[in-house]
Amino acid sequence: MALAKHNTVAAKCDVLGCDNDAERSFNIKQVAKSQLTLKSNDLRSVHLCKEHYKEFKKQTKTDRELSSIYD
Repeated sequence: MALAKHNTVAAKCDVLGCDNDAERSFNIKQVAKSQLTLKSNDLRSVHLCKEHYKEFKKQTKTDRELSSIYD
């Protein structure tokens, strides 16, 4: 089976002051609901490291629960 060629370069976390490798990526609209300070505001997708992903999940927990109820 052939290996995927996409995403071979490890992206860095887009939170200001963080240089860790990214674990996940999200749409900028989703991350804008949290209080994370980004390096740049003109991104389409935001890469988050493991620590900032956990923080993002905690900050957006109620929004995610409400959207799952009404969807």
